[in-house]
Amino acid sequence: MKLSAEFLELSLQFYQDLLDDVSSEEEMIETVLSPLKDEGKRTNLRKYLDLITSDQIADEELRKLWWSSSADVVFHDGAALRAFLRKVRDKL
Repeated sequence: MKLSAEFLELSLQFYQDLLDDVSSEEEMIETVLSPLKDEGKRTNLRKYLDLITSDQIADEELRKLWWSSSADVVFHDGAALRAFLRKVRDKL
């Protein structure tokens, strides 16, 4: 599956020391979404996250998508990544 431009833009927000700069998952989601102000991009990202977090995408495939992005934050568990990305989607 191809990565969307909006997903790649989102993944850039997961920089190496992000986890040191936030105190909760909620704060992390707010932080990574804050640069994405364009409503069209947010809509496209919401649709893409909806697609990749659907049950038709296996955990391993979702992890490979994440790891092929620019994100420095690592998820080893595909189910945890899916749950996290669904929370991100719900905040859009």
